[in-house]
Amino acid sequence: MAADHFLDRVPLWAFFVAIVLMTLLPIELGQRLGARRRRMTDHEPESAVGNVVGAALVLLGFMLALTLGAATARFDARKEALVDGVNAIETAYRNASLIPEPHQSEVQRLLREYVEIRLEMPQLFDEPDELRKLDARVRAIQEALWSHARTLAKEDRSSEIYALFTSSLNDVFQIHNKRVILGAQYRIPFVVWIVLMVVTIISMFGVGFHFGLSGSRSVIANWMLVLTFTLVMTIIFDLDQPGKGLIDVRQQPMYELHERLNAQK
Repeated sequence: MAADHFLDRVPLWAFFVAIVLMTLLPIELGQRLGARRRRMTDHEPESAVGNVVGAALVLLGFMLALTLGAATARFDARKEALVDGVNAIETAYRNASLIPEPHQSEVQRLLREYVEIRLEMPQLFDEPDELRKLDARVRAIQEALWSHARTLAKEDRSSEIYALFTSSLNDVFQIHNKRVILGAQYRIPFVVWIVLMVVTIISMFGVGFHFGLSGSRSVIANWMLVLTFTLVMTIIFDLDQPGKGLIDVRQQPMYELHERLNAQK
């Protein structure tokens, strides 16, 4: 798990620059080697090299598509968990209005505090120590909420209202666990990034070698290829880093819930 989170420490701009260098330098080295081999009479056939390079690029494209698909699916799952969490908290808050005092006021106060903490949590997904502290506060609130459910259950185990309230609390707790797991724990495995980068270096070197071997060097074509692969890999990286970067799950539904609950005090 620690290795999978290694890239959490890397800023988006630094990743972009690193991928540019990781694609541009192999192309340049390949072109130099290809141009040197071209001056030899027994150099490799251009067609054979072109077939190998084409196969490598297809494999690289396939790996990028799979990785992008995985990152996008996880991004969509985080959005779904956010919406489910908002709905679950609002349902629990409404159900709390059906239970007697003093439980009603205290439970609703705890749920408002719970929402405030949830608003802070997405920014800490890449800071394990701070996230653990915040999660400990969430667990304390959950325990306090559950103590009210236990007390109500002892008073009347056959009450449908109490059962409904308890069920809504369970939904809130389960979705919280899901959001933390999706945001703070699940990442594209680090070994996948390593393999993807190695395949990229090899493929770009092959492209450069083929350019040099055929004598068709083009600076514009080089940069088109470099920027295309860099942008795709940067998007994958950004999607896989919740709480930071340019692409993130907007917390607007949770902010709106916070405003609605505070208006109902």
